Amino acid sequence: MIEVEIKLPIHSRRTAEKDLISIGFTPGDLIRESDTYYTSSFHDFMARDEALRIRSSENMTKRTWSASLTFKGPKLDSVSMTRKELETGIEDPAALREILLSLDYKALCPVNKLRQYYTREEGLHACVDQVEGLGSFLELEVLVDKEEDREKALQTLDRILEALGYTMKDTTRRSYLSMLQALKSRIPC
Repeated sequence: MIEVEIKLPIHSRRTAEKDLISIGFTPGDLIRESDTYYTSSFHDFMARDEALRIRSSENMTKRTWSASLTFKGPKLDSVSMTRKELETGIEDPAALREILLSLDYKALCPVNKLRQYYTREEGLHACVDQVEGLGSFLELEVLVDKEEDREKALQTLDRILEALGYTMKDTTRRSYLSMLQALKSRIPC
């Protein structure tokens, strides 16, 4: 699976949410997510532009809880956050954390966010995030099965950005983790 994604900082969550609804997005679940990323001396994920994380999710709409393990490959283009993504549910995140630590992986600074999901036809997804220590962001994404579908998906996201009053120049390719690490001296991990 390839996740075609763009991300941009926003000034107002309410405005972004209202604008998404005005162009046909439907509100979904409100989720509190806590992401713990890992690296090691034998596989430096950040240096390779990859990510390995355990995500714990509390669905505040449905009052449920889940966890997953995700691997994200290197970015596939120079304008977006598009990557190969592999994910699987996990039953016991604490046990998996202990396994990773026992295998000499190191946990990095956690990324905590409150995320409002939105969906639209054509498999379009949007998230309005409030990231602890960073502020508010809008993420737009489409999942595609084949590499040849990636460019079309990126064009679709570009049109949505335009409809919201933004351009690709407003987006960032930096992960929340890298943004937090840049602020590390001011944010305790």
